[in-house]
Amino acid sequence: MVDTQWELLLRLILAAFLGGIIGYERELKGRDAGIRTHTLVSLGSAIITLTQLEASEWVLNYATEHADLPPVLTTDITRLTAQIVNGIGFLGAGTIIISKRSVSGLTTAASIWAVASLGIAIGMGYYFISLSSTIIMLVVLRIVKNLFKIEQTKQLDIKYRKREETLEYLKDCFDHYNVTVVSTDHSIFYEQDGASTCRDIYTVHLPGSLNMMTFISTLGNNPNIYEIKTIKAALDQ
Repeated sequence: MVDTQWELLLRLILAAFLGGIIGYERELKGRDAGIRTHTLVSLGSAIITLTQLEASEWVLNYATEHADLPPVLTTDITRLTAQIVNGIGFLGAGTIIISKRSVSGLTTAASIWAVASLGIAIGMGYYFISLSSTIIMLVVLRIVKNLFKIEQTKQLDIKYRKREETLEYLKDCFDHYNVTVVSTDHSIFYEQDGASTCRDIYTVHLPGSLNMMTFISTLGNNPNIYEIKTIKAALDQ
């Protein structure tokens, strides 16, 4: 329970502050769900949790003052917090973008869900859990990906001419940079004068140490290739 109004205010401020820290990390990544979203999610979770605690305390005090009523009075301090966990899924789902060739926003959706849990912990007054969880979440979001050199999954939209010659060049480039081709979509467009333009969309795994711009520049050295576009990764972070 909350002993004083100052304690209640401290929990609200701490919930907003820690949620904002996680939101700041997401904003550095250019995500729409940034500081304000994460701050409000954490703060809102803390508000609901504190409201539940205050309501439960009122029920217990009322039951103590009216000894004849306890058998018919009940309270559950987990009821509202359980609804937070369920309800936050809708907000998280809103950050996930599914297009024809990619899925993005999964990590941000997970961070919103985790920040909601953070707000619950702060609202309950579990400061050690709250602070340590914030640190762990930052480590996961900022360090883990760099610590483990996981292959990047990217998609390349390449337009070119002279199909056979250019495909051989692309294969050599992929082999040179240890790029694994997961799948390929081929298209050929025929113009009225009989000339043809090829368009291939490659889903590739890039080594964690490979610089994407260097790789694209090498592909573009071939005069037959006149346009290269990158499409969002299949699992965007």
